[in-house]
Amino acid sequence: MNLQEHVPLAPLTTLGVGGTARFFIEAHTEKDIEDAIAFARQHTLPLFTFGGGSNILVPDAGIEGVVLKMTLRDIKMEEEGESILLDAGAGAPWEEVVDKAGTHGIFGIENLAGIPGFVGGAAVQNIGAYGAELSDVFEYADSIDSTTGVKRRMTRIDAAFAYRTSMFKKQRELVITRVALRLAKRAVPNIAYADLDRASAEGTPLSTPVEIARAVRSIRASKFPRSVLEGTAGSFFKNPVVSNEKAAELARAFPGIPIFPVVNGSVSAGGGSASGRKLSLAWLLDHALSLKGFSRGQVRLYEKQPLVIVTRAGARAADVDALAHEVAERVLKATGIAIEREVETFGK
Repeated sequence: MNLQEHVPLAPLTTLGVGGTARFFIEAHTEKDIEDAIAFARQHTLPLFTFGGGSNILVPDAGIEGVVLKMTLRDIKMEEEGESILLDAGAGAPWEEVVDKAGTHGIFGIENLAGIPGFVGGAAVQNIGAYGAELSDVFEYADSIDSTTGVKRRMTRIDAAFAYRTSMFKKQRELVITRVALRLAKRAVPNIAYADLDRASAEGTPLSTPVEIARAVRSIRASKFPRSVLEGTAGSFFKNPVVSNEKAAELARAFPGIPIFPVVNGSVSAGGGSASGRKLSLAWLLDHALSLKGFSRGQVRLYEKQPLVIVTRAGARAADVDALAHEVAERVLKATGIAIEREVETFGK
């Protein structure tokens, strides 16, 4: 176990802000994870799992505990009839997993290309994009309870996935060590989402996992900052899910707002009885509140995608928090909706 002290976390995050970790351990093996858990328990310190640093806001004051960075990154694939079981260490970069499946012609996660972070975090967050969610292909996750040391294999039912959340997000004592996905050797490409449908109509080839992943990355690149001098955590806010009645009210108040059905906690492309509606927060921030590019100091909402908060040199976590708070207040005042953050405050 490689134990370090007072390690700056900002350079390890995509937002590029925040303080240091009192203790920092990289887990290259499952034994490293067990040793880190034992160290934290021995010293009565909280333990926080750290992945790719892509969906977190590290406080300026840092973390007074043990930060466990997952670096188990092996990826294995096993053929089982008409499907493939892809098993990856929690520290495997998500993009490597997408590419591994794509180069073997395996379908199921190509629509999730371009999302930063590691496999473990993808399960915690139930990442989703372009008509797909991780829960669609999730088979199981192996975990260790950091409070007891007990190991457990969690199934899809155990994971209790919903829109951008899971049981892993609520029970942070569970440290994910591996994630297995059930993928398909043959599938009909999922290109019904508006951006992909438009790309198809323009002649973009979308018949293989590699082609779809390439198109998704291109679309995403047009919506996110490219400068190495700026930081971002991707979409900072969740699109709000409201009742059918509230959605109808907002559709009358804001004609043209994109609204999508939600079935059993997940966004649906059709079918099933809708239990609510997901609204496009980006549309509201742009068309209803004119907040594209809205800034406070070294922090702003991105001009091409207002769900994205961008940081510049000199920005602090407190600045990000203040901007996000002001945006949430403006949305609440205009719509009556209390929006939630997709990006979490690390260590909270």
